[in-house]
Amino acid sequence: MKPLFLTAIVLLSLTISHAQTRDSTKTKPTQQVNPNDRRNGFETYQSTSQIVGTGPNGMVNTIDHRYEGLRGTPYFLPEWNKGQIEMTAGQNYTNVPIKFNAYQQQLILLRTWAGNDSIIVDASQVKRFTLKNNEGQTYIFKRWPTAITNDQALKDGYFLVLYEGKNTLLKRVSKSFKPADYKNPYANDVRYDAFRDNYSYYLLKPDQTLTKVKLSDKSIIDALGDKKEELKTFVKQENLYFKTDNDAITLVKKYDSL
Repeated sequence: MKPLFLTAIVLLSLTISHAQTRDSTKTKPTQQVNPNDRRNGFETYQSTSQIVGTGPNGMVNTIDHRYEGLRGTPYFLPEWNKGQIEMTAGQNYTNVPIKFNAYQQQLILLRTWAGNDSIIVDASQVKRFTLKNNEGQTYIFKRWPTAITNDQALKDGYFLVLYEGKNTLLKRVSKSFKPADYKNPYANDVRYDAFRDNYSYYLLKPDQTLTKVKLSDKSIIDALGDKKEELKTFVKQENLYFKTDNDAITLVKKYDSL
């Protein structure tokens, strides 16, 4: 078993090496720095009369301690999690440490057999990947390069699969970055940088048409197209309020069963 395991690791290294970009942000140890130093923390007073004990021609620099650092993470799950990667060429790699950078839409692989070097796997060679959080919940991400849509980014990117049947309900998981805003007189006094979650939903129909929907019964029923009255009755009977993904999943499953 040991020679077989080593052979699988070598094959993974060789295959991924043709589908990767080095994740340079993760190959070096994180340095602890003063956030004020990297955010231009020095402020110059416009008038030295504001400083007690200075002469009329003096110039004083003071450190702005208001910056509160970074909140959030660019990753779907912040920790490395053991997962599975299925490549378009047919290779299937299991129990490998991966992360999904939702901000840049990149799958990152930690090569523990290569000095814990992390690499970005070429999305065009990935069919799907699966990972679990610390509670054991499984997340499946897939690509649909053949989807019928005018948005090339959707064809190139990843979707979290909520339900896959005759129709498929997908969730686009992304992040936005909001820089701190407190320096100028009209600032909002936000003293930290932040990554924020962004979610959008899509319905993939049997003909591969990809339609953006809202997390509401009306939007999903309209996108499905027919059997509207039956679905409206079902929503009322089941008391679906669409506050969570599960209600949307239940509705699409019902449609597929009709």
